Amino acid sequence: MKKTRSSLKPLAGRVALVAGATRGMPAKRGLIVEVTENDMIGGGGNPMSQAVKMAQKVLPLLWAAGLAPHGITVMAVTPGFLRSESMLQHFGVTEDNWREAGKKDPNFLQSESPLFVGRAIAAIAADPKVQTRTGMLFGSWELGRDYGLSDYDGRRPDWGRHKIDFSTLPPAWIDLFRTGADLESKWLTTLAGRTRRFRRKIPS
Repeated sequence: MKKTRSSLKPLAGRVALVAGATRGMPAKRGLIVEVTENDMIGGGGNPMSQAVKMAQKVLPLLWAAGLAPHGITVMAVTPGFLRSESMLQHFGVTEDNWREAGKKDPNFLQSESPLFVGRAIAAIAADPKVQTRTGMLFGSWELGRDYGLSDYDGRRPDWGRHKIDFSTLPPAWIDLFRTGADLESKWLTTLAGRTRRFRRKIPS
Protein backbone atom coordinates (compact mmCIF):
# COMPACT_ATOMS: atom_id res chain seq x y z
CA MET A 1 0.00 0.00 0.00
CA LYS A 2 2.86 2.36 0.74
CA LYS A 3 4.22 1.91 -2.78
CA THR A 4 0.81 2.79 -4.27
CA ARG A 5 0.52 5.98 -2.25
CA SER A 6 4.07 6.98 -3.13
CA SER A 7 3.49 6.44 -6.84
CA LEU A 8 0.41 8.69 -6.72
CA LYS A 9 2.26 11.68 -5.27
CA PRO A 10 3.69 12.87 -8.63
CA LEU A 11 0.22 12.65 -10.21
CA ALA A 12 -1.33 14.60 -7.34
CA GLY A 13 1.28 17.30 -7.81
CA ARG A 14 0.48 17.65 -11.50
CA VAL A 15 -3.25 17.98 -10.75
CA ALA A 16 -2.59 20.69 -8.18
CA LEU A 17 -0.38 22.53 -10.65
CA VAL A 18 -3.03 22.59 -13.37
CA ALA A 19 -5.63 23.78 -10.87
CA GLY A 20 -3.35 26.62 -9.80
CA ALA A 21 -2.77 27.66 -13.40
CA THR A 22 -6.52 27.75 -14.07
CA ARG A 23 -7.08 30.09 -11.14
CA GLY A 24 -4.39 32.44 -12.39
CA MET A 25 -5.74 32.80 -15.94
CA PRO A 26 -8.37 35.50 -15.28
CA ALA A 27 -5.75 37.71 -13.63
CA LYS A 28 -3.33 37.29 -16.57
CA ARG A 29 -0.48 36.55 -14.20
CA GLY A 30 0.94 33.68 -12.24
CA LEU A 31 4.07 31.65 -11.54
CA ILE A 32 4.46 27.89 -11.40
CA VAL A 33 7.81 26.52 -10.26
CA GLU A 34 8.80 22.86 -10.24
CA VAL A 35 11.67 22.17 -7.83
CA THR A 36 13.67 19.25 -9.18
CA GLU A 37 17.15 17.73 -9.06
CA ASN A 38 20.03 18.42 -11.44
CA ASP A 39 20.21 21.09 -14.15
CA MET A 40 20.45 18.50 -16.91
CA ILE A 41 17.80 16.09 -18.20
CA GLY A 42 19.10 13.12 -16.26
CA GLY A 43 18.57 12.47 -12.57
CA GLY A 44 19.47 9.88 -9.99
CA GLY A 45 17.37 7.31 -8.20
CA ASN A 46 15.21 4.38 -9.26
CA PRO A 47 13.28 4.38 -12.57
CA MET A 48 10.16 5.96 -11.00
CA SER A 49 12.22 8.70 -9.36
CA GLN A 50 14.06 9.35 -12.63
CA ALA A 51 10.78 9.62 -14.55
CA VAL A 52 9.37 12.14 -12.07
CA LYS A 53 12.52 14.28 -12.11
CA MET A 54 12.59 14.33 -15.91
CA ALA A 55 8.90 15.28 -15.99
CA GLN A 56 9.55 18.15 -13.60
CA LYS A 57 12.05 19.57 -16.10
CA VAL A 58 10.31 18.87 -19.41
CA LEU A 59 6.66 19.56 -18.54
CA PRO A 60 7.28 23.24 -17.67
CA LEU A 61 8.72 23.62 -21.17
CA LEU A 62 5.58 22.12 -22.71
CA TRP A 63 3.15 24.00 -20.46
CA ALA A 64 4.91 27.32 -20.93
CA ALA A 65 3.75 27.68 -24.54
CA GLY A 66 0.12 27.04 -23.68
CA LEU A 67 0.08 29.31 -20.63
CA ALA A 68 2.12 32.18 -22.10
CA PRO A 69 -0.97 33.93 -23.60
CA HIS A 70 -2.43 33.99 -20.09
CA GLY A 71 0.64 35.66 -18.60
CA ILE A 72 1.55 32.61 -16.53
CA THR A 73 5.21 31.71 -16.17
CA VAL A 74 6.19 28.06 -15.79
CA MET A 75 9.72 27.02 -14.97
CA ALA A 76 11.87 24.46 -13.17
CA VAL A 77 14.50 25.19 -10.55
CA THR A 78 17.09 22.88 -9.06
CA PRO A 79 19.18 23.49 -5.97
CA GLY A 80 22.86 22.69 -6.02
CA PHE A 81 24.21 20.28 -3.40
CA LEU A 82 21.22 20.61 -1.09
CA ARG A 83 21.88 20.42 2.63
CA SER A 84 18.59 18.67 3.30
CA GLU A 85 17.68 16.81 6.48
CA SER A 86 18.25 13.47 4.76
CA MET A 87 21.68 14.56 3.55
CA LEU A 88 22.65 15.79 7.01
CA GLN A 89 21.59 12.42 8.40
CA HIS A 90 23.56 10.64 5.69
CA PHE A 91 26.76 12.37 6.78
CA GLY A 92 25.93 12.12 10.50
CA VAL A 93 25.99 15.88 11.08
CA THR A 94 23.56 18.67 11.92
CA GLU A 95 23.02 22.13 10.50
CA ASP A 96 25.21 23.47 13.30
CA ASN A 97 28.27 21.38 12.41
CA TRP A 98 27.58 20.50 8.76
CA ARG A 99 31.08 21.53 7.67
CA GLU A 100 32.43 18.45 9.45
CA ALA A 101 30.96 16.41 6.58
CA GLY A 102 33.53 18.01 4.31
CA LYS A 103 36.04 15.53 5.71
CA LYS A 104 34.03 12.73 4.07
CA ASP A 105 33.06 14.59 0.91
CA PRO A 106 34.80 17.91 0.11
CA ASN A 107 31.97 18.79 -2.27
CA PHE A 108 29.62 19.18 0.69
CA LEU A 109 31.46 22.37 1.64
CA GLN A 110 29.79 23.93 -1.42
CA SER A 111 26.34 22.83 -0.28
CA GLU A 112 23.42 25.18 0.25
CA SER A 113 20.58 25.29 2.73
CA PRO A 114 16.97 24.88 1.55
CA LEU A 115 16.54 28.58 2.28
CA PHE A 116 18.81 29.50 -0.63
CA VAL A 117 16.65 27.95 -3.35
CA GLY A 118 13.63 29.41 -1.54
CA ARG A 119 15.13 32.88 -1.81
CA ALA A 120 15.82 32.26 -5.48
CA ILE A 121 12.17 31.43 -6.14
CA ALA A 122 11.03 34.45 -4.11
CA ALA A 123 13.29 36.66 -6.23
CA ILE A 124 11.79 35.23 -9.41
CA ALA A 125 8.28 35.88 -8.15
CA ALA A 126 9.14 39.52 -7.49
CA ASP A 127 10.78 40.05 -10.88
CA PRO A 128 8.52 42.06 -13.24
CA LYS A 129 10.33 40.42 -16.18
CA VAL A 130 9.76 36.88 -14.94
CA GLN A 131 7.93 35.93 -18.16
CA THR A 132 11.26 35.98 -20.02
CA ARG A 133 12.27 32.90 -18.04
CA THR A 134 9.22 30.81 -18.85
CA GLY A 135 9.78 27.22 -19.92
CA MET A 136 13.37 27.19 -18.72
CA LEU A 137 15.34 25.16 -16.19
CA PHE A 138 17.60 27.10 -13.83
CA GLY A 139 20.03 26.24 -11.08
CA SER A 140 19.68 28.09 -7.78
CA TRP A 141 23.26 29.28 -8.24
CA GLU A 142 22.41 30.94 -11.58
CA LEU A 143 19.50 32.77 -10.01
CA GLY A 144 21.71 33.61 -7.06
CA ARG A 145 24.13 35.37 -9.40
CA ASP A 146 21.36 37.17 -11.27
CA TYR A 147 19.64 38.47 -8.15
CA GLY A 148 22.65 38.83 -5.84
CA LEU A 149 21.40 36.28 -3.32
CA SER A 150 23.17 34.79 -0.32
CA ASP A 151 22.42 31.90 2.02
CA TYR A 152 21.37 32.49 5.62
CA ASP A 153 25.03 32.48 6.74
CA GLY A 154 26.10 35.08 4.18
CA ARG A 155 27.72 32.55 1.84
CA ARG A 156 26.97 32.58 -1.88
CA PRO A 157 27.03 28.90 -2.88
CA ASP A 158 27.64 28.37 -6.59
CA TRP A 159 27.47 24.72 -7.57
CA GLY A 160 27.76 25.63 -11.25
CA ARG A 161 31.25 27.06 -10.80
CA HIS A 162 32.36 24.44 -8.32
CA LYS A 163 35.04 22.03 -9.53
CA ILE A 164 33.56 18.72 -8.45
CA ASP A 165 35.85 16.33 -6.60
CA PHE A 166 35.05 12.89 -8.03
CA SER A 167 37.67 11.10 -5.93
CA THR A 168 35.08 9.93 -3.40
CA LEU A 169 33.09 8.03 -6.05
CA PRO A 170 33.65 4.50 -7.40
CA PRO A 171 35.20 4.35 -10.90
CA ALA A 172 32.04 2.67 -12.21
CA TRP A 173 29.96 5.70 -11.21
CA ILE A 174 32.36 8.07 -12.94
CA ASP A 175 32.16 5.96 -16.11
CA LEU A 176 28.36 6.08 -15.86
CA PHE A 177 28.35 9.88 -15.51
CA ARG A 178 30.75 10.26 -18.43
CA THR A 179 28.74 8.01 -20.74
CA GLY A 180 25.46 9.59 -19.66
CA ALA A 181 26.72 13.13 -20.24
CA ASP A 182 28.05 12.22 -23.70
CA LEU A 183 24.77 10.58 -24.72
CA GLU A 184 22.64 13.42 -23.35
CA SER A 185 24.72 16.01 -25.18
CA LYS A 186 24.33 14.08 -28.44
CA TRP A 187 20.59 13.59 -27.81
CA LEU A 188 19.96 17.27 -27.10
CA THR A 189 22.00 18.41 -30.09
CA THR A 190 19.97 16.11 -32.35
CA LEU A 191 16.66 17.34 -30.94
CA ALA A 192 17.75 20.98 -31.20
CA GLY A 193 18.47 20.50 -34.90
CA ARG A 194 15.10 18.86 -35.50
CA THR A 195 13.33 21.63 -33.58
CA ARG A 196 15.00 24.36 -35.64
CA ARG A 197 14.04 22.61 -38.88
CA PHE A 198 10.43 22.29 -37.71
CA ARG A 199 10.37 25.94 -36.64
CA ARG A 200 11.38 27.04 -40.16
CA LYS A 201 8.30 25.24 -41.52
CA ILE A 202 5.90 27.19 -39.31
CA PRO A 203 4.38 30.24 -41.08
CA SER A 204 5.61 33.54 -39.70
